Amino acid sequence: MPDLTRRVSALRKSDWLRAGVLCILVLLTSTARPSVLVAVPFLLLVGTNTLRGYAILGATLIAIIIVMVGPYDGMWYLERGWALLLGGCFVGLSIARPKMKISDRALEAVFGALVLAAILMTLMSGAWNIVDWVISDRVRATVAQVIALGGSEGLAPALITALYQTAEAQILIFPALTALASMSALLFSWWLFIFFSGRSEEAFGSVKNFRFNDHLIWMLVVGLFLLFTRWSEPLQRLGSNAVVFIGALCAVRGAAVIVFITGGFSVLGYAMTLLGLVIVPPIVLGGAVLIGIADIYLDFRTRSERLAAR
Repeated sequence: MPDLTRRVSALRKSDWLRAGVLCILVLLTSTARPSVLVAVPFLLLVGTNTLRGYAILGATLIAIIIVMVGPYDGMWYLERGWALLLGGCFVGLSIARPKMKISDRALEAVFGALVLAAILMTLMSGAWNIVDWVISDRVRATVAQVIALGGSEGLAPALITALYQTAEAQILIFPALTALASMSALLFSWWLFIFFSGRSEEAFGSVKNFRFNDHLIWMLVVGLFLLFTRWSEPLQRLGSNAVVFIGALCAVRGAAVIVFITGGFSVLGYAMTLLGLVIVPPIVLGGAVLIGIADIYLDFRTRSERLAAR
């Protein structure tokens, strides 16, 4: 217990804040069980490293329980299979390229898992239809449970309609949401691994330095092209998922630029940002996306550093 207390006190407030944000992102975007997306990569990280101590042992046992429990239905196997692909790619990159930035490692692991999943579903006839049906059934069942808990008579018809519309949108873009949740889960599992293993290294890099490969912007361009040409429903769906995923990355990049230029957010800044996301989310998110896209071409942070050096 004293050892765990020392680790808690050693972590900076910014690390706790980032871990909390990642946890919320996993909860909000995951169609699979968020705990599974975090637990499987964590177990793979522990299994590929020689670690000792009661803290890591306790965390490992909890993670094993999380992975094993649940009804053994199609979703049980699907979410654990995906988490295994995801965690395997992440651990492989951690071993092969330990100097790589943790955000780049998580992003490449997501892309690697998506490629492997696409290959497996291509080899298995009808696999995509099965996956789509399992995910759709889970999302609609969740909405039905929420309505049942609230009482259909107590909920306004407009709210019930909005819930079902949100569910259908979530089903449409679940691959993009899963990719975003997976990236957040990998970063959170890495934070847990650093915390319980007692390593002195920083779990995350600075938020203000977040960026990704600039060539990924072409995924957004192609996605918009497929979305608006309306050639076929599968291509439109592919386009919408590409737009959502890369758009979200651009939003984070835009936020990183703002943090870099302003020197960081105060408590009031965080409060105002959260208020803006609640009241006018399209404006706040749209602004962040536009700044992120502009940064790909203008590289605001490098320009700012050059001006400061003069």
